[in-house]
Amino acid sequence: MATPQRSPHAGPHPEFALLTTSWELSLRADGYADNSVRSYLLAVRSLAGWLTDQGAAVAPAELTRDHVRGWLAWVRQTRSPATARSWYGGVRHLCAWLVDEGEAARNPTDGIRTPVAPPPATPILAPDDIKALLATCTGQDFTSRRDTAIILVLADGGLRLAEVAGLTVTDVDVANRVLYVAGKASRRSGPRHRAVPLGLKAGRALDRYLRARRTHPYAAITAALWLGHAGRPTLSADGVERMLQRRATVAGVAGLHPHMFRHTWAHQFRAAGGSEGDLMTLGGWRSRAMLDRYGATAAAGRAAEAYRRLSLGDRL
Repeated sequence: MATPQRSPHAGPHPEFALLTTSWELSLRADGYADNSVRSYLLAVRSLAGWLTDQGAAVAPAELTRDHVRGWLAWVRQTRSPATARSWYGGVRHLCAWLVDEGEAARNPTDGIRTPVAPPPATPILAPDDIKALLATCTGQDFTSRRDTAIILVLADGGLRLAEVAGLTVTDVDVANRVLYVAGKASRRSGPRHRAVPLGLKAGRALDRYLRARRTHPYAAITAALWLGHAGRPTLSADGVERMLQRRATVAGVAGLHPHMFRHTWAHQFRAAGGSEGDLMTLGGWRSRAMLDRYGATAAAGRAAEAYRRLSLGDRL
């Protein structure tokens, strides 16, 4: 029997809203991270919107392989292979949940391969880029002390943006130059806690910031490490990113985004002779595949430098 057609302006099938609400409850009950839930919901909204644009009155339980494949092809064309891969995970989870809950008789994603996405090539920062950023905040005022500390923590500790923004005062051990970080959360066990050592310059920058922090009007009110300027209480992850963009504009560093610091940190650690095992521990990674992604942009340069040290011709 032919699939019933609806007006392109009728909106998604009402079952999508009903079942997606129940599915979201299941995701949160199973401990999925907020970012994962948001990504999964966005994927399903994209699928429902695509079906609407096709004029198909298709409920989630009526999805077929052709529907999913057609949508995936559209996502690859209009977004990217990486987005198609990420969003397909959400749709696949929904379809499996529908079967488990007795809402659908079959899983239309069975037999569909996960889209292959090329590994992201995140550029790294040159040491001169980081020096230029630091040169924009050499003053002794509160904001300069804070921004210097943030830049050095990112460069020297390899933290993710969310990890930096989530630090509290009690997470900082200035005497031993260690940060206690609540890392990326896993679905079951929650955040992965780790101790991140820092060098002398980053430790000194944190000490200077903490002393400047004492005079902030919100210093005794909030435990958040990073406080806002101009009387604002705290600095969010978005605030950290905006600060970096402002500093990058002044320093003439183009295309800066916070995660470049983590890739740069991983590359520099390996280039200096650090072991892969130590890097995984310090970076909070459990997957070898994740380690391969970080610093991959500069892997050829590291290999060339290593060979120059080991050159057979030079040893003849």
